[in-house]
Amino acid sequence: SFLISKFSPIYNSLELRQMKLLPSLTLTAIAAAIPSGVFSSTTKEFRNVNEILSVSIGNKKGEDIKNKEWGDIFVKFRYGSGGDEEIVRESQVLKKPVEFFSNIVGKALVSSDVIQFDDKPQRLFCRIIQRRRPKNVLIRFICGPNSGRERTLGTAEFQPKDLKLDNIERKVIRTSWKMPCGRSNPDMFVEIEVLKSRWRQIYTDANIITDEKLEPFFSLTSTFFKSTLETTKNLRSFELPKPIAEADPDLKMESPLPSLENFCFPDNDEFDPVDSSTLTAFKLINNVPVVRDQLTYYRNRGEAIYEIRNTVGNNIATPKEGRWINPTRDSSMKRIFFSSIGMIYVKKLPGFEKGYAADLTDLATYPVRNGKQEYETYGCITYFDEHGNIVKITDVNGDVHTPGSEHWEWAKLKSRTGVFLKAAFAHFGEVHYMWGNHGSSTLRMFLSPCHPIRRAFTPHFYKTHHTCRRAQYSLFDRKGILSRGLSLKYDEGLKKVFEDFIGGFIYQSYPDELKEQDVLDCKFHVGATDGMDLHKIFSQYACDLFDEIYTHEEKFKADEELKRAHEYLVDELRIPKHLQEYTMDNVKEIWGEILFRVTGYHNMIGAVTAFALDPAMTNIRLQPKGRTMTEEMETIVAPKESAISVALISAITQIPCPTIGECWKQVLENPDCTSYATLRENLKKLEQKIDQRNLVRNDNVDFHPRYCAISISS
Repeated sequence: SFLISKFSPIYNSLELRQMKLLPSLTLTAIAAAIPSGVFSSTTKEFRNVNEILSVSIGNKKGEDIKNKEWGDIFVKFRYGSGGDEEIVRESQVLKKPVEFFSNIVGKALVSSDVIQFDDKPQRLFCRIIQRRRPKNVLIRFICGPNSGRERTLGTAEFQPKDLKLDNIERKVIRTSWKMPCGRSNPDMFVEIEVLKSRWRQIYTDANIITDEKLEPFFSLTSTFFKSTLETTKNLRSFELPKPIAEADPDLKMESPLPSLENFCFPDNDEFDPVDSSTLTAFKLINNVPVVRDQLTYYRNRGEAIYEIRNTVGNNIATPKEGRWINPTRDSSMKRIFFSSIGMIYVKKLPGFEKGYAADLTDLATYPVRNGKQEYETYGCITYFDEHGNIVKITDVNGDVHTPGSEHWEWAKLKSRTGVFLKAAFAHFGEVHYMWGNHGSSTLRMFLSPCHPIRRAFTPHFYKTHHTCRRAQYSLFDRKGILSRGLSLKYDEGLKKVFEDFIGGFIYQSYPDELKEQDVLDCKFHVGATDGMDLHKIFSQYACDLFDEIYTHEEKFKADEELKRAHEYLVDELRIPKHLQEYTMDNVKEIWGEILFRVTGYHNMIGAVTAFALDPAMTNIRLQPKGRTMTEEMETIVAPKESAISVALISAITQIPCPTIGECWKQVLENPDCTSYATLRENLKKLEQKIDQRNLVRNDNVDFHPRYCAISISS
C-alpha cells in the first residue's frame, strides 16, 4: 500500500496522451522498472481488452464503393464461440466528414466496445452490407432510415495472430475482402484500428440478465431525435448571413417557466425558425407515453457503449479533443476537473492546506423521486492534491472514499455525475438562456440591421434562439426527456434547478470567477491558461471595435439604439452597479465578456462527448452503492433510461457548428477593419500556442479557435 501510494502519481502521469512523452515505453516496461509488488495488489482487478476504434473500407483503385440506388454501408462484426456466446456488432460507415476539419471519411465510428480479451484473441469475422432506405416516410420514422432490405457486398476475416497486440498499444490491421461469391478481391480492403486498454473486471466480467423492456418514451424519442439530428445543418462561418430583420422591441416571446416572470426568449430565430412540425412532435412524444419509474440494464459496459453508439448513430463523433483512453481511471478525474467541464467548480483549498476541492454538495438540496426505485441524491466533495491527482471523495452523508477502497468506482461515478449535471444545468440555464439569449435579443430588439455593432456581433448569436426554442420541450416540460431521464422530483427538483440557475443568475466576469476559485496561477488548469488567453482576445476585440466605430465620445453618447440595448442588458443580466452606467468602458467590458461566454466558455461547458458515449462515465439515475458484485455493476454502469437521455441531449449540442477559426468578415460593415484583422491574427497565434501546450498534456481544444464554435448554434 505504501509503494502504491508513492508510485500511483507516476503511474497516472504515464497515461498522458497515451504516453506521447515516452513513445517507446510500454506499460509492461514501466511495470518492470518499478519495484516488484507495486502492482501486485491491483493487477488481478484489471483485464487487458482490445477495443476497435474505427473501421474503414476502401478500394485501392480509388473507386466509389457505394451504390447510389441503395442506402448506407455497414460493417457487421461477429466474434465469440458461437451460439449464445457469439457477439455481433454493427457500425455504419461514414461517406462524408461529420464535422468541419474532420479526417473521418469512409470510416465507421465503432466506439469503445470489447471485442476480446488480449490474452485470448479470437477470429473476427466481418460482413460488409448495404441497406435500402424505405421510401415511405412513416416507415423510415418508425423503423429507422436504414431499415430496408440489405445486400452483402463482401466479407473479411481477421485472424487471432493479427489481433494479438502484445506490447503494442495501438495497431492498424488491414485485410482483403471476399466477394459474395467467395472469390477474393485484392483491390478491396477492410481496415480496423485496435487499441489495447485496461478495464476493471467489474466492467468486463459482469453479465446482467434482465427481461425488462425499455419504456416506449425512450424508444420513440431515440428514433425521433436521430432522424431530426440527421437533417439539422449549420452553415460555415464564411457562409453566415448579415442581419435582416428590423429592430423590434416587441418580439413575440416564449415563457416556459411561469414561476420566473422575467424569463423569456423569442419564439423564433432570425435566420432559422424551428419547424412547427418538430415542436408538435416533441409535445406529442412527451405527452403520449406514460411516465414510468423504470430501470432497464445493459448486460455489461461493452454492450452499453455499443448500444449508445447505435442510438445516436454518427451524430456524435469522437470527442474533438480526441478519444479518452480509460476514461473511468483515477487519472481521468484530474482531466475532468482541470481540463474539462469541472474546471468551473474546482477551487484551491484555503489557508495552508495544499490541493484543490470541487464542492458539489449543493446538488443534494434537490430531492430525488420516491417510487419503486431507490435513488441516490447527487452531490459530493472531490479532493485533489497540489498536482491535481485525486485523493478522496467525501459523500454528503460523511462517508469518505479513497483510491482502492470498497466502493471507489461508485464514488468516482457519483463525482462525475455531479459535475456533469451541475455543468449541464449551468450550460442550459446560464449560457444558453442568459448569456446567449439576452445577448441575441438585445441586438434584435434595439439595433437596426445596418447598425455596425449588430453587423459585427450577429455571427456570435447565429441560431441561438433556434436552440432555445427547439430545446424548450426537452428541458422544461414536466414529461420531457430531461425530467424523465433524471431521478429528481419535478417541482422541488428540476424546476427549482432552473429557478436557481436562471432566476439566480448574476453577471460576473470570467477572470473574477477564476480569482474566486483561486486557480489563476494553476498551470494545469486549462481555463486559467487557454481560457484566459481567449478571454483577453475577445476583450481586446470589443475594445478595438468600439474605438474604431465610435471615433469620439459624442458619437457614442448620441447612439440611442446602443444606449437602450445597454439598459436592457443591465436589467436582464443583473449587471453589478459599477458597470451599469452607459459609458464606453462599461459597454466594452460587457460585450467582451458576452462574446467570450458564447464562444469559448460555451464550447468548454458543452464538451461532454466522452460522457455521452460511455454509460460508465455518468449516471443521472444514480442508485446507492451495491452490496454484491451484480448490484455494484448495476450502480456503476448507467441504465438505459439515463444513458439514452444523456446521449440524446448531448447529441443536440454536438452538431457541427461554424467556428471562430474560420473567417466571417462578410458580415461586417467594414470587412477590412483593423479590429477584425487584429482578432484574426490573435486567434491564429492562440491556435499555435494551444497546439504547443497539447504536446505536453492531455489534448484540450475547448478554447482552440479551430474547434471553438462561433455561437450557441447547438
